[in-house]
This record gives sequence, C-alpha cells and structure tokens, in this order.
Amino acid sequence: MQDGIRSKADTFFGLAAGQVGVRPWLVVILMHEYYRNLYPADPHLPFGPGASHLARIEGVLDQAIRCLESFEFAGSYLRQQTDWRATVLRQLRSRSEQREREGETQQVYGQLWDRFDEKAYVEQAYRILAERFAGSEFDLNAVAGRRVLDMGCGSGRYTIALARAGAARVVGVDLGSRSIEWARTIAEGAGLTNVEFVVGNVLKLSCEDRAFDFVFCNGVLHHTTDMEGGIRELHRVLRCGGRAFLYVYADGGLFWYSRKRMPEIMKQIPQEYTMAVLDMIGLPSNRFFFVDNWYVPIERHTSREWLEHYLAQVGFDPIVKIHSGRATDLDSRECAAHPESQVLWGDGEHRYLLGKGEALTQ
Repeated sequence: MQDGIRSKADTFFGLAAGQVGVRPWLVVILMHEYYRNLYPADPHLPFGPGASHLARIEGVLDQAIRCLESFEFAGSYLRQQTDWRATVLRQLRSRSEQREREGETQQVYGQLWDRFDEKAYVEQAYRILAERFAGSEFDLNAVAGRRVLDMGCGSGRYTIALARAGAARVVGVDLGSRSIEWARTIAEGAGLTNVEFVVGNVLKLSCEDRAFDFVFCNGVLHHTTDMEGGIRELHRVLRCGGRAFLYVYADGGLFWYSRKRMPEIMKQIPQEYTMAVLDMIGLPSNRFFFVDNWYVPIERHTSREWLEHYLAQVGFDPIVKIHSGRATDLDSRECAAHPESQVLWGDGEHRYLLGKGEALTQ
C-alpha cells in the first residue's frame, strides 16, 4: 500500500475519533462518503474515466479532513450531555425482549431486514446472483431439481432466489429467529412452497451427512467464532459429487485496512443513531453493507493463500475462484485487471465454487 494514502486515511480516522463525542452526525456522513468511494464503482456516484482511483480516494480524504478540521465553529447540544449515547439510545431504541435475547450479530441484521421493500427484495436477489455467476462455469439453473442448503441465510433473500431457480427443496438456516420469521413471511408472500427456514447454528448443523446437492454459504463464516469449523460443516453436509458456493471476506489493500479501522470509531456511535443519519441523507434501504461492517461484533479477514490451502486440506476438489459479474464487487474481472488493484483492494473478495473430493481431513 502506498504510505501516503494510508497515512492520510489514518489522519482522517484520528480526526473522526475526536469528533465522535461532539458531532457524531458529521462522523457518520463523512465515514459513509469515504467508505463508498473505496468501492470500484457506485451507482450513486459519478465514477468514470480520468484520474486514478487512488487519486479519487485521496481527494475524498482531503475534503473530509478539511471538513473535520474546520467544524470547530459549529456548536453542539452534545457538549452539555455527560452521556449522550445513553440519551440517544433512550430516544431511538425500541427492541423487543426477543431481540434482546439474540446475539449481537443478529441484532445488527435484524434492524436492517425491516427496511426492505418486499417486492424489490425478492426480485433484486435473483438478479444479483445471476450477475455474480455470469461468466463463471456455474449456471444458476443448475440447482433445478436439487436439494439446496442456504447456510446462514439471514433474511432469506438468496434462499428465495435459489427456490425461484427451480430447486426441489431449499433449506435456509440462520441463528437469528427474527430473521427467520421475516424470511418465512417473504417466502409465503411470494407463493413459494419449496422453501423451509430453520433456526440453527451454521457451526453445528442438524442436517445429516451428505444431505445436500448444493450448499450456498454467502458472507456468513467470517462473522462466526470458528470459520474453520464452519467450512468443515459445509463439507460434511455436501454430498459427494455435489457443488458449493462460498463467499468470505479477503484481506489486504486500503479497502480491507479501512474496514478494520472504521468499526473502532463507529461502534462508539449507537447503530440506531447512525441509521437515522443515513436515512436523512437518503441512503437506499438495500445499501446495508455500511452498517454491516461498522457494527457486527466479529469480522475476520483472510488471505487467498490461507483460504485455498485450508479448503484443500478439508477435502474440497475442485476449488475454483470465480470473478463476479457485478461492477461494484471487488473481485470483478475489471478489478483484477486494474493497475491499482493490489494497493486498493488487496485480495479482493473470496468467491469460490467448490466440489467435494476426498474425505474430510481433520
């Protein structure tokens, strides 16, 4: 990574940390602007040819730093509050007893599922999957007539997409009971009869060995306490000759460095407050990845070398890295060919198609 841009990012993070207790709204807005410019593309920003992407990000950081340095003139009611976070929480939080009993990760996502438009939610999920698999050796229609597991299904958007692709039966498993309840409502509304949602732990599935022809595990295991155990469970429930899709976070570059630094600051601001500020600036409800990173309690980053070595050790064969067909993803073909790719995105994102080869190695 170029030392200059990383140093500038550190300056931004330091100034933002100093404003959290006085102008949290300003921190939320500027952190959001920096974050979305880290991506290779954004449909809401005028990305286009011209200066390098690094130069673009440097310009955003320069403006954010000037903004933080020049806002001393603006007063704040928060100066008079000894515990403003508690005050904000009292004003904004309305959690049920059931949600309070669920884990932190499920609480984070539970607040996000409520924000989706149901019809758009169902339609968009299928389109996203089709785009991501475009150009790979996997056709989404290959799940037709198959037994499918969505391992860590969250609110079930991809479970529903797989059901729409013609799977004989799709089982969605997630630890969050509220997410599962929401998923069932959406599936019923869509008239789907080949879907089942189950509350369960992806690290200890209740399924029989080799129960599924296709296992879909998207953006889940990096939020658990035992990624290795989750990968072994995925292998266990996949039948011999079956296929699996795995997506976990990568590492390296300015993007993943920033993802490690941003939560240190943002977790000092209540999630409800952050979501209220983002709502006021017009953030679409489906762009929940900002809050995802800032507030989940566990987020593990791994290198491509480590992941491929472990997948082979467990017994997956073949192990095929795919490039997403979505321009906003860090593992698109355009990103891989970008001259600043390593500096910006490191290993990109880990999306793999897996086959089940030899027996599991302990």
